[in-house]
This record gives sequence, structure tokens and C-alpha cells, in this order.
Amino acid sequence: MALDRLVIDNIKRIRKEKGISQEKLADACNTATSYIGLMEIYRNVPKLSTIERIAKALGVDPLTLFERTDQYPEEKKTALLKKKTKILAVLDKEIEKVLISQDL
Repeated sequence: MALDRLVIDNIKRIRKEKGISQEKLADACNTATSYIGLMEIYRNVPKLSTIERIAKALGVDPLTLFERTDQYPEEKKTALLKKKTKILAVLDKEIEKVLISQDL
């Protein structure tokens, strides 16, 4: 994932999680609402100074905007593994039924 898209995706995600409109974010950053809108569709790439202002307006450390969030925390990994195990067990039983019914 390109770094600019990662930062923009994090800005958009955090803005929405906090219930902040594009307009309010723009006001807090002393920029135009259209700038935020265009940024969120990857037409504008914010400079580092703008990223700092956006982070402050969102109440997060600027480094947070550079973090990958698509990696699962351990709890989610464990839950996902349990679900996969259950699904595979069901599939194994169904495959066994089919094989037995076909004398394979």
C-alpha cells in the first residue's frame, strides 16, 4: 500500500470513528472543506505540516496516521482461527459423506 493512501485512509477512518465531519476537520485545520474532500478521494496529498494539523484536530499522535491497521490484533487472529477450524471440520464431514456415498 502506498504511504500516501495509508495516511489518507487512516485520516478518513479516524475522522469517521470520531464523528467529525469534513467541514469540522477543515475548520480545525484552517483549510478548505474541499481540500479535505479531495484528499479523501486521493486527489490531494497532504504535506507533513498538514498531516500534523490534521492529527492534532483528530486528537491523535501524527505517527498514528502512518500505522497499518489491516493487521489483526491477537484476539481477532485467535477468533478467526477458531472459526476456520470449525468450518474445516464441517467441510471434512461433508467430504467424508460424499466419498462414502460414492464408495471412494
